[in-house]
Amino acid sequence: MSKRVIYGFLLFFTAIGALAAGGVTWSLALGSACYIGGNEFVVMTQAKGMKPSPRIVRNMIIAFFALAALPEVPGLNIPPNFAIDHFPLLFTIGVCASFFRLLFRGENPPATIADIATTILGFIYVGWLPSHLILLRGLAPAGVEMIQNPLQQPGLAYVWASLFIIWSTDVFAYYAGKTFGKTLLYPQVSPKKTVEGAIGGLLASIIMAVIVVWCADQYVFPNHPFRDKLWQAPLMGAFVSLGAQLGDLCESLLKRDAGMKDSGNLIPGHGGMLDRGDGLIFGGAISYYWVCIVVLGTL
Repeated sequence: MSKRVIYGFLLFFTAIGALAAGGVTWSLALGSACYIGGNEFVVMTQAKGMKPSPRIVRNMIIAFFALAALPEVPGLNIPPNFAIDHFPLLFTIGVCASFFRLLFRGENPPATIADIATTILGFIYVGWLPSHLILLRGLAPAGVEMIQNPLQQPGLAYVWASLFIIWSTDVFAYYAGKTFGKTLLYPQVSPKKTVEGAIGGLLASIIMAVIVVWCADQYVFPNHPFRDKLWQAPLMGAFVSLGAQLGDLCESLLKRDAGMKDSGNLIPGHGGMLDRGDGLIFGGAISYYWVCIVVLGTL
């Protein structure tokens, strides 16, 4: 068995275990992965001659995940909407801190616009966006009492649906592109992706969304987390899949500009954390707002 397959399984089961446990465990696991991804982002920008503040990028990633995890800490009794309500405040602090830190960094020549911009982009891209997956894990329909069993919590169903949509997009886009691919999708950014592959991934994600949502409401979760709104499942699959595919292209754009094949070499045969999680970064945030707006009607 190749290293790629072995490490792929290890990564998969680690993620599944942390997700099933939920709470602080899920926050620590995903936050740690994004901390590593933040380091990879800084290295990419440095390869382009930019000098963002690694300290600000890392600390803001930690701050976003810590804030998102606060309602899950036992004994604090913090309301579920505390994190999303205070995200704008934390974001403002991060922007101000980025400017002030680079203003007084004391280097000659002083910091550039690119240094400031990449510092802010770093904690948005690898901190703020993926931390929505923590918020998504903590969502529940109105009127559902606190459920102690993590395997029965509605938020697990929402993250499961998101992950299955994103994974099916990746897998079927690869095989559809390999089998039927003839028309390059965006060769200037990703020379191997095809239109046929993108369509295959999109169609597969729509089917997968319907299956997961139906099973979640009818068999797996007694509290009907999707409120029996099966009609919205294919739309969710389409929106999240498109977000995941665009996220993949965006990460490819960053790597190409930096002259790098992979964002890192942490995972043998897979590259870096950003290479494995590029679809989750946008797909997770889109899933959170989709569930809030369409499924639960809380926004």
